[in-house]
Amino acid sequence: MTTPLQPVGNSSVVQDPSALAFEQKLNISKSSQILVDYLKDKGKSAINSDELAQLANDTTGTVPADVSAAAAYMQRHPDVFTAIETNDVPGVDGLSGVWNFEWAANGGLNGTAIDSIAAMQDTFDRAIQLSSKVTEITTESKASLDSSKQRPQN
Repeated sequence: MTTPLQPVGNSSVVQDPSALAFEQKLNISKSSQILVDYLKDKGKSAINSDELAQLANDTTGTVPADVSAAAAYMQRHPDVFTAIETNDVPGVDGLSGVWNFEWAANGGLNGTAIDSIAAMQDTFDRAIQLSSKVTEITTESKASLDSSKQRPQN
């Protein structure tokens, strides 16, 4: 029996495999740029953490997959969102302007501890997912091998 493992960060939105593969390649800059483009397209100058969660957990099917993945990235890395939203003001208020995401998209957090921690967390999450898959495959193979060695019951 295998136990599915959850990522270390906040819960991630489970999407189809192609969206999941896209999400695994996201980083602070890419996620921020996707959100900048989306917010500008929608005529919004800012987004709060609740709206970000709604984008990440899109239940309507109206949010593009890349936008949902970018929002999920921010949800998995709350320190990243906090660093972005406090770029222009000292206090945390859960509201970030497009200009803050533009700053992050242009590398504002590159090389910082927050960037490094987010990258390490993503690497660990991928390693856990792969390890879980390896365990699942080897357990199935072992069970199949063990069952082929058993003697028939009378």
